[in-house]
Amino acid sequence: MKISDKFHLEDIYKLKNTVLTGKTEDIKWRIHHINIVSKLLDENKKEIIKSLFVDLGKSEIEGLSEILLVKEEISLIKKKLNSWMRPKKIDTPFYLFPSSSKVIYEPLGCVLILGPYNYPLLYILKPLVNIFSAGNTAVIKPSEKCPATSKLIKKLTSKYFSKDVLMTVEGDNKQSIKLIEQNFDHIFFTGSTKTGKSIMKLAAKNLTPLTLELSGTNPVIVFKNANLEVAAKRIVWGKFFNSGQSCMAPNHIFVDKEIENIFIEKLKKYIISFYGDNPIISENLSKLEKKQFTSTVEILKQYEKEKRILFGGTFSKKKLKISPTILRTKLNEKDILQKELFSSLLPVVGINGMESALTQISLTSKPLAIYLFGGNKKIHNHISKVTSSGTICINDVMLPVLIPNLPFGGVGQSGIGKFHGEEGFRNFSNQKSITFKGFLFDSNLRYPPYERVKKFLKFIFQI
Repeated sequence: MKISDKFHLEDIYKLKNTVLTGKTEDIKWRIHHINIVSKLLDENKKEIIKSLFVDLGKSEIEGLSEILLVKEEISLIKKKLNSWMRPKKIDTPFYLFPSSSKVIYEPLGCVLILGPYNYPLLYILKPLVNIFSAGNTAVIKPSEKCPATSKLIKKLTSKYFSKDVLMTVEGDNKQSIKLIEQNFDHIFFTGSTKTGKSIMKLAAKNLTPLTLELSGTNPVIVFKNANLEVAAKRIVWGKFFNSGQSCMAPNHIFVDKEIENIFIEKLKKYIISFYGDNPIISENLSKLEKKQFTSTVEILKQYEKEKRILFGGTFSKKKLKISPTILRTKLNEKDILQKELFSSLLPVVGINGMESALTQISLTSKPLAIYLFGGNKKIHNHISKVTSSGTICINDVMLPVLIPNLPFGGVGQSGIGKFHGEEGFRNFSNQKSITFKGFLFDSNLRYPPYERVKKFLKFIFQI
């Protein structure tokens, strides 16, 4: 779908002007439009779930999860927004008396959301309600890799929202570039690190601030004292949910060699329990995006040639599915351990101690998450100190995504900026400082000539 630059420009000005009128400062405006998002979801659940199945083969539960996570965010915002919006008093030095300082949160303006293909509804509407909570308007660009969902988002947003509040633009990569080059007040992008770098370069022309939710090679470390049964169950669920196409999915496992074989057997057990003996025909296993499927099959074939597939390894080109697969991997395999797999491949590395795992993690770009199973507080604190990541999750996976008021985002190559809850409100607000000085006690000490103030400054600051 081709839309002219002129059309983009006029609509963006219209959306910006809505904020400039000042009406979006009102909490009633913000809650009203957040409620519209909620209404949109409530009245179109079946159609949404169907479109996600058509594009990605998502099960009803996976489709419903995208809706429910947005609804949880909405519930939190409605409860807390009034307190988030209150001006924050700032202490002012006594020698500036009489004066006062505060910070207010004002809208940025019009925000561009560039949606991903793996969660094409969630990572459009979840940031959108954060954007509305801060009093902004928005332009949505859904992923062209999910045409059914993109078309539905366009239809529903056009039906439920006026064009001076929200606009959806469909199109390919060229359309995205045209949008990025416009003078937005903020850009929110979810996707790969490679694409994030390209967006950052384009946005630099207008110095447009960015929130980049990027990829991460999220490692798992399983210690000997972990509950192996529960650990295996949780890892299998988190890894193969949406066929591993989640930025927070476990990427690979470091497991103590003493328990490696036992743990692999437990992983196999839960793969069969969740997806059956033939996962390709399981409705609980999503399909992969075409390019992702092709690149994953190449890795699979290489491991098959080397006879290092421990479990799984079947695939269907017609269905674009790859069964949950466990790979035996070595510590020195950088191509696997330093790459986000974003698929249903799960490499397992046996280790003699956590230091070898930490060395490998330090050689990789900072992950979105580090998952730890077992260990103790001393070990957890040590790992937290010697590594850097968006989050550390102990004895579970994916948990940070499910907590609405927990700041979510990466660091370095895994992302810039945070959102969710209050952090999302602040991320899409301008923190404006306001100072007030009364006319009383206008001391001449601050004015030239400055000789008379020297003694005063030396006394106050001890210099």
